[in-house]
Amino acid sequence: MNPSAWIQRNLGANTPVSLRLFGLIALLFVALALVFPAAVARAYVAGWIVAISAGMGASILVHTHRLTRGCWGEAARPAFEGLAATVPFLAILGFVVILVQPLVWPWADGSGLAEKPDVAALYLNPVFFGVRAIVILLGWSAIAVLAAGFGPQGRLASGLSIAFYAISVQFASIDWIMSLEPHWSSTTFGAMFAITQIALALSLLVATDAGGSPGPRDDLAKLLLVAILGLVYMQFMQFLVQWSGNLPEKVAYYVLRSEFPWQAVAILASLLAASAFAILSRTSLRHDAAYTKIAADCALAFVALFVFFEFAPPFRDWMTGLFVLAAVVGAIGLMLFLTVAAIAPRSASENSKPEVAP
Repeated sequence: MNPSAWIQRNLGANTPVSLRLFGLIALLFVALALVFPAAVARAYVAGWIVAISAGMGASILVHTHRLTRGCWGEAARPAFEGLAATVPFLAILGFVVILVQPLVWPWADGSGLAEKPDVAALYLNPVFFGVRAIVILLGWSAIAVLAAGFGPQGRLASGLSIAFYAISVQFASIDWIMSLEPHWSSTTFGAMFAITQIALALSLLVATDAGGSPGPRDDLAKLLLVAILGLVYMQFMQFLVQWSGNLPEKVAYYVLRSEFPWQAVAILASLLAASAFAILSRTSLRHDAAYTKIAADCALAFVALFVFFEFAPPFRDWMTGLFVLAAVVGAIGLMLFLTVAAIAPRSASENSKPEVAP
């Protein structure tokens, strides 16, 4: 079949709008990949990290709820399970991440390693990177499947899931983000990555009012408040310890990000986090769906800029920066759409209930 016939068949007027839009996006993605292969590969990795982070954040919250209980988990279960169900599919897309290593990570070709290249190469090499990624994604898929309501639902399964996640998220943060700058390291980065995933999932839930009523809405908003405070606190403490230590390889991380436009990104992210905190810290505002949605939108923007701030600067390429930002925003938009779709049946059933006469 020639290209014009394929376009007419798959993108013609009789094709559903969603399928035509998907086809056009796919064609645009392929065209950009041919022209800017490195920038597209880096953007793909960034968007994929954000997308799978939303699902994993929701999965861990489900397992946490099974251990602690609470109305918030029951009310938001459709959204939790909908986000968790995306992880196995995104894990399959993770194989692309393994294939594009040379275009993204500086150590993939043996260059850009730390001061002891022989030692660093034992960990940072394409084969072991791929093996670790497969193990992590298989484990995360199992955790998400359990969170989505399949398989054992007991406290033991949830406890083991959280234990595996606590270990694997450390390796994921090192491999996928921290190793973009092999000379730099942080012992708190894994914990920040985990909190980022949880904050992203909570932001999606609050933005779509997955709680559905004042009580669960207040609980989810308070959890989001704690996640934002935790992320800001750990980032500040990391900066304070590493900057005061005055080690060249540590300080270089912040010197790079003190340049334009990264300094502006950091300031904007701080303002967004402060705005979300100002709303979520007020009890009266947490019960109001309109205000909590505003706070969640600020939190989503904060998380997007945080990931952008961590991922894009090492490349020192404005084209990569634009592509990464677009991919991060697009991934959040996709997960927001999926969250709305997950809670749509509940909203439809609530709208169909007959009104009770006073």
